[in-house]
Amino acid sequence: MPPSCALWSNDAMTRDELQEKLNSVEWEDIEFKKATWAVPKSALETVSAFANTRGGHIVFGVSEGNGTLRITGVTDVDKVQNDFLGQTRNSEKVSVILPITGQVHPLPEGTVICFHIPEASRSEKPVYLNRNPKKAFIRRGGGDYGCTGDELMRFIRDAGSTTYDSETLELNPATFFDEATLGWYRAMFEASNPGKDGSVDDITFLRNWGMLIEKDGELLPTRAAVLVLGAAPLVLQQLPRIIVDLQFYRNTADEYSPAVRWADRVTVEANLIDAWRAILDFFQKHSERSFSVDPATLRRDDDPPDYISFREAAINLLIHQDFGDATRVPVIRFFEDRTEFFNPGDAFASREQLLDPGDKEVRNPRIVGAFRRIGLSDQGGTGVAAIFESWRRLGFLPPEIENDKAEKSFRLRLRRERLFSEEQLLAQASLGVQLSEAEAAVFAFLTRTGEADLADIKALTGLPRPAALELAQRLSVQVIIKHVPGSTVKFVLADHLQERYLRRGPEEAIDSQILGRSVEDEHVTEQVTEQVGGMPTDQVILLREMSRAQWAIVVHADAPRSLVELMRIAGYTQRPHFKAAHLEPLIAGGVLRMTVPDKPTSSKQKYVLTQAGLKLKALRLELDAGKHAKEDPE
Repeated sequence: MPPSCALWSNDAMTRDELQEKLNSVEWEDIEFKKATWAVPKSALETVSAFANTRGGHIVFGVSEGNGTLRITGVTDVDKVQNDFLGQTRNSEKVSVILPITGQVHPLPEGTVICFHIPEASRSEKPVYLNRNPKKAFIRRGGGDYGCTGDELMRFIRDAGSTTYDSETLELNPATFFDEATLGWYRAMFEASNPGKDGSVDDITFLRNWGMLIEKDGELLPTRAAVLVLGAAPLVLQQLPRIIVDLQFYRNTADEYSPAVRWADRVTVEANLIDAWRAILDFFQKHSERSFSVDPATLRRDDDPPDYISFREAAINLLIHQDFGDATRVPVIRFFEDRTEFFNPGDAFASREQLLDPGDKEVRNPRIVGAFRRIGLSDQGGTGVAAIFESWRRLGFLPPEIENDKAEKSFRLRLRRERLFSEEQLLAQASLGVQLSEAEAAVFAFLTRTGEADLADIKALTGLPRPAALELAQRLSVQVIIKHVPGSTVKFVLADHLQERYLRRGPEEAIDSQILGRSVEDEHVTEQVTEQVGGMPTDQVILLREMSRAQWAIVVHADAPRSLVELMRIAGYTQRPHFKAAHLEPLIAGGVLRMTVPDKPTSSKQKYVLTQAGLKLKALRLELDAGKHAKEDPE
């Protein structure tokens, strides 16, 4: 018998992937069942839970005890697999027939069956058991949990053939709207669409653009029309909660707790247009730099383009929330180091799909259309991509997306933390290979996180999927990254680089006496002596951060400098110590190079920055400029 026999091919768990999971713990996307002779009764609950969230694998033939997993094997493979598939295809037992795939793995300890349960489509959820919608489950952590009443209603609202915002309301079409809001909206519409509907009356305008719909001979506003343009009392009748909660804190996000009081707060209970204007006012009030917004386009052209990311994120929060959910409030929290957005209602697209251009299925198509007509929503589904693009231009770590399918919520974090820190650039310089800008970004991210998936690569580079895969292949050929076992879209640093760049802790520090150096500089470089390439006699000094003297060298060595010049710049008189403690580590680390490398002791020898060194200098100058700007905003 071959080592593994495929029952189905798509999404089947490979043997390597199975072994990796067995060596770990139960995760959100995998469930182990003993199933020695029969299908466990709880298996269908897991099917429902996976189908209602992100999908996952059920593995038969593995038992759990005392927190450890042990392969016990399935005794009658044919019976167990046929019984399981028969149950999942029985409409009396499971409400939806799912395209389940799987694989059999004969292992020394016993035969294991792995089934992949895909996520159900929006219209198929909730997937429930025994013809009883109350027997629907969701996956949280490593367990299956029955849906609450509120959770069921969220699934049902999203599954409807008529979207919630398209439903009509029994309101007077001539008086439901706020006059000032509609006047502002029409002015914005005419600016964005010259020559269209500029002279028609309000009722005709609203009817022409689908905000009033004829039903049984009567003209009625849609729920979208009320939420976008409605008078405040009518909005509150349809949405009896705050439409957005704005909070400003004078501390970092890590210091936040419910007990920490905000420094400023605004809650908005009005239509969506007024809510957007309140958000913009709040952002302008607390922006580090004063700016103005073009009233015709509502865009800011200043550099840096932090407004673009904020604008798209805030509008996404307004127009994509679940307006039928009166129990949870959208929140925007401003911290010193990041801005966080919470929204009730998950995105229907995956994290990777959100980064691609093109229209996507949305919860509130009429509200999206109303905002798009006045330039307040992305064209062609580019809003999230625009958030990432402008944040990338600022040099920050990619925004973080948490699209929770079980909770049906969406979180976005804009962290003001630079991707290329001093340590990342020093690590890149020590590689000894020339990386493109996109390759360097992926490498820098991996030295921070240790792992990246294809969506991370797309977020870091802005590349489409095929180009992102090609980039990963190039880095793999250069032995800089490798695939995670069992996955084609997850990557880690190559083994020899993990040892160099992912180790942290006191074991890295080397006593200065071992290096034969006195500690003259109070900012002495943290350095590590490592064995490389299996050659015990070859040593390279890996820089983690640079000393004050080394920064002085970097700042002035964009033009070739002699040793005497560099010593004078750094304020040193002892040549041997200066070379050993500061100059040679920069050369070994790929930051500095000799102009006459074949003759190290040449009287004509000078030193100049490499491309990596130039990037380090640019980083230091940029950080210094930002620091001075913050200290002296004028």
